[in-house]
Amino acid sequence: MSIDNQVVVSSIKKYPLLVACCVISVGLAITLYVRSSLISEQKSELEKYSLEATRYQANVTNSAHLADQLDFLIQANKAAKARALSAEGVADKLQYFYRLESETGIRYLDLRVGSKVAVDNKKPSIYVPLNYILSVEGEYGQVISFLRNLEQGAYFARITSASSSGSGSIMKISLNVDILGVP
Repeated sequence: MSIDNQVVVSSIKKYPLLVACCVISVGLAITLYVRSSLISEQKSELEKYSLEATRYQANVTNSAHLADQLDFLIQANKAAKARALSAEGVADKLQYFYRLESETGIRYLDLRVGSKVAVDNKKPSIYVPLNYILSVEGEYGQVISFLRNLEQGAYFARITSASSSGSGSIMKISLNVDILGVP
């Protein structure tokens, strides 16, 4: 039983609709097979674009009050700069500590400028810490008042280390304080 070209051609001419449907079905099956391997890639691409669209939508939503937030940050930065010491003449800034001494009634045992913090020129900074080392002596209430005034004073202060000792009503405290400064 051999199939001859004439038999095939006569069959195609006899059933053209059936042959066309078979050719289309085979073409669609091949296309479906080839495209099915791309489905996972297309799903990951869709997820990526959906995530990016969500991020853009969040950016648009969050940018509604951007001008107000920028104005607030500018005002907050001005307020922080107003409460910062100038890094020039650090030793001259000891008057701030002497004023705290007179306001609270404590007595300084030691008051000096600490080590200078190295400034990285590659990453310019708006603010630098100005280090002071001090030891104070006074009654418990006076020392607490001094610490409160230092914390809530005219300049931003951070106590980096502290140690205390005392006997009776007299208390001694040694502090390493960083004051916010501008270069």
